[in-house]
Amino acid sequence: MTTIDRARLSSLLGEERALHHERTPKSRAAFEQADHLLGGVPMTWMNKWSGGYPLYLATAHGNRITDIDGHEYVDFALGDTAAMAGHS
Repeated sequence: MTTIDRARLSSLLGEERALHHERTPKSRAAFEQADHLLGGVPMTWMNKWSGGYPLYLATAHGNRITDIDGHEYVDFALGDTAAMAGHS
C-alpha cells in the first residue's frame, strides 16, 4: 500500500496556487470585484477552484480559450465550458 505524503502534497498545491496568482492578476481583480454574484462567481461550485478563484475568459473559439490575462488554453471539457461561457 502506498501512502500519500500530505506535507509534500500541501507544498505542491501551495506552489501551484502561487503560480496561479502570479499569472492571473486580472482574473483575481475581476473575482474580487464580483460582489453581485453568489459568492463572487456565476456558479457556486466555482468557489472550490483550486487556485482560489476562477479564470475569467476574454475569448473562446472551438477548443481554444483565452483568459483576460492573455493566456491561451486548450479546453478539454468543451461541453461544460461551452455551456457556461457560450462559445462554439
